[in-house]
Amino acid sequence: RQSLQRVVDRSRSLRIGPIALRLTGHAIVVSLVAITLLLARTTNDQPLASANVTARYTGTTLPDPVAENDFDRLSAFASDTADHHVVALANPHTVTSIRPPVEVVTYTVQAGDTPSSIAAQFHLKPETILWGNPGLNPDAGALQVGAVLNILPVDGVLHVVAEGETLEAIQQMHSVSLEDIVAFAGNRFNSSGSYRVEAGERVIIPNGVGGTEWQAPGPRVVAGQGRYSPGYYKGPLANTGTSQFIWPTPSKTLSQDYWAGHPAIDIPLPLGTPIIAADSGTVIFSGWDNTGYGNLIIVDHGNGYWTYYAHNSELLVQAGDGVTQGQTISLAGSTGRSTGPHLDFRIRLNGSTFLNPLDYLP
Repeated sequence: RQSLQRVVDRSRSLRIGPIALRLTGHAIVVSLVAITLLLARTTNDQPLASANVTARYTGTTLPDPVAENDFDRLSAFASDTADHHVVALANPHTVTSIRPPVEVVTYTVQAGDTPSSIAAQFHLKPETILWGNPGLNPDAGALQVGAVLNILPVDGVLHVVAEGETLEAIQQMHSVSLEDIVAFAGNRFNSSGSYRVEAGERVIIPNGVGGTEWQAPGPRVVAGQGRYSPGYYKGPLANTGTSQFIWPTPSKTLSQDYWAGHPAIDIPLPLGTPIIAADSGTVIFSGWDNTGYGNLIIVDHGNGYWTYYAHNSELLVQAGDGVTQGQTISLAGSTGRSTGPHLDFRIRLNGSTFLNPLDYLP
């Protein structure tokens, strides 16, 4: 007011008219208002010194700064401009706990399945497929399209209790601790400490070990007799091998690898694909195999090695024939116990041990 009065007095001394005086006063008022607004805006635009400050309208402490997408540490907030209520938003990373399976489920065998491929689907070992099905014979994989298999929730054995068996005897049989069997949720033992089992009851043995007894393809080899066992060609050998094997098929893709219950490799092939001799030798068996391998050829290479070619659709050589490495000896098929056209190929040493063919093929 004093400033305004001085302006008025000065105007009178200078003899400024009333209209000019009013205009001057208005200009001064507008200027003062503008300055006031500018100062207010500048104050509001100052940055916060820290993110850890108190919200004036709610009394809520804001969270410390966190890395982007760190939703577990930062609860999201939203402010309603009408009433300034703080609203908690949903956490987009809410996790639903998933319990591991404990029940035995079933699986129906499809065309082209092998124990290895089925095991891979359920993240199990091939042996678990065998040990989870007490009636499953490992010979030739023993799989038939349409067969229903038990699938264990974990690697191990599905044991069917025999008359008179105790849980203590079962755990020793499968090389696991009693505590591991009892603690597995799928077995549902009570906490009384009395772990009785009844004949016919199925018990899951987590990480247990079962037997892998199986019958080799072809006539049984009598210990120490080799090809002089009943059922084999006993004449002179026509050719001797090089001990350097080649692939018996144009494809090197496997549908089943070598494992304890399957000492061979399975090579899926179109029906009728030519099968060749992996090395030179003499055919000591060519015919139908009754253990599940269908049309079978066995070649003695005269140096301790035998090779086996199973599930053929057609046999092109006979017992006693000499063959050379790379010669076509059969056509691929799906005879015997088989879920699709393939070659079951094996290498045997001295009529006893079946070797991993992948260790001998280029």
